[in-house]
Amino acid sequence: MADLVSAAESAPVIQQGRLVAFFAFDLGYEISLEQVGSMLASSPMQPLSRKKQTPNYLQFAYRPQVLNLGEMEAFGELRGEIQATIFDFGAVSIAYHWLLSDGNKPLTLAELPGLSQQMFDFNLEDHARAQVKSLMARILPAITRPELSTLVEDYYVFVLERFETPLLAEDFLSGHSETLAQILQFDTQPLSQVQRVDTLSKAISYYERDLVLIDWNASIIYDSDYIDTLNVLELLNVELLEARYMDDQLDKRIKNYERLSQKQPAWWMPLSLPYRQSINELAELRIESSVLAERVDNSLKLIGDLYLARVYSAASEQFYLPTWDASISRKLDIIANLYQILTDRVSSSQGQTLELIIIILIVIEIFLSLLRG
Repeated sequence: MADLVSAAESAPVIQQGRLVAFFAFDLGYEISLEQVGSMLASSPMQPLSRKKQTPNYLQFAYRPQVLNLGEMEAFGELRGEIQATIFDFGAVSIAYHWLLSDGNKPLTLAELPGLSQQMFDFNLEDHARAQVKSLMARILPAITRPELSTLVEDYYVFVLERFETPLLAEDFLSGHSETLAQILQFDTQPLSQVQRVDTLSKAISYYERDLVLIDWNASIIYDSDYIDTLNVLELLNVELLEARYMDDQLDKRIKNYERLSQKQPAWWMPLSLPYRQSINELAELRIESSVLAERVDNSLKLIGDLYLARVYSAASEQFYLPTWDASISRKLDIIANLYQILTDRVSSSQGQTLELIIIILIVIEIFLSLLRG
């Protein structure tokens, strides 16, 4: 390891790397990837590599379609391009890629906090939404129940493939912890020791010279073999968007049905079902939410003590996905309770009405018997 130097000696010069910004959107209930492939010059996302102990059975259930959307206007002096990744469960991820070094003016690690702050303030959301609207119009026949959600989820990744002087992962982390924490926090001011430790707490390394630092809104990948890790982070950002979308939809429905459940059905219509539409909608909502959650969860299965599974688990925790899942489960339980309340009230009302009719018929029969007598 004589060619490796301590990262603390100087600010490393980035020989090759890129800045990636993801923006996830929900376009509808489902997207036919087969139709998308026939309509656009897209290609399936590459399968996971067999490196870092990744078994060949750990792959995308339905490989998303990837489409190049052209070049991006310069961000500072950085050249960039735009890609769209289309998922079968109705989501699209718009990705912006900027090269951190074009050979003319190499960047140093010390310059990245300022760049990250500019990136965060650049406000790409409107541009990304315009891109996804244009894409949606092109693939509209492939979308089941198309409707572009107002929700969006963004995430930023700093990919550092190579430095001019190679660095050990442990030296890189220990020698430049303050700069790395600033990058992840989009801040140029010195951070406290407590904040630095918290920001860099999710550090994952496999070989001596690779490192992934995961925070709630950004990650740093120090690795020349970064594609799989980047794809997993993109998928997780989409999963977070879908979790927020489901939670929002359930919130809206619960408010409507809670008001409805407080109303009493008309007792005098024994053969009617006053809550028929609401009961059907509640049943369909439960099924659709469960199916969507299952399809998102099954889009990529990473289990066991594997590198990508560790990345997925750490990022899920930073994204608070378990908390979102718990919230969705509670709201699905509320939906189930509302469904039961409405069906019970209808059954009770109809039972009471039928009992009243039977009583009336008995009285009539008694009255007719008296007349005949």
